[in-house]
Amino acid sequence: MVKFICGRKGSGKTKQLINMANDSAENVTGGVVFIEATNKHSLELNYKIRYINAMEFNIDKIDTFYGLLCGIVASDYDVQKVYIDGLYKMIELDFYLLEKFIEYLKVIDKYNETEFIISVECEKQDVPENMKKYLVN
Repeated sequence: MVKFICGRKGSGKTKQLINMANDSAENVTGGVVFIEATNKHSLELNYKIRYINAMEFNIDKIDTFYGLLCGIVASDYDVQKVYIDGLYKMIELDFYLLEKFIEYLKVIDKYNETEFIISVECEKQDVPENMKKYLVN
């Protein structure tokens, strides 16, 4: 399953993502992973959450980011939720690439039942109609 948290810069997407991740760490039986482009929020997360700074892995394209996610899930089949903050800070992103990325994530989810929750810097009204089903309310 894929979900997006949308909003402009400074709208609270990161805080919402951190709260969701911390709640998940206490309520899910599997692993929880939080990925971002810096180390800025590592201390705000529950100690049970696996924290990853994606920029330490030279991530710059959607395909390399997908490879990172595959590696994470392959190394721990029990990963249940993956929170991704600031994907747009790591790779150049538009709705076409985001749609392609969703298809990649569906493949991981199909075999591993991993949920992906991603913050995206855009307004909800700018999201194409076919992608609105992925928005977190």
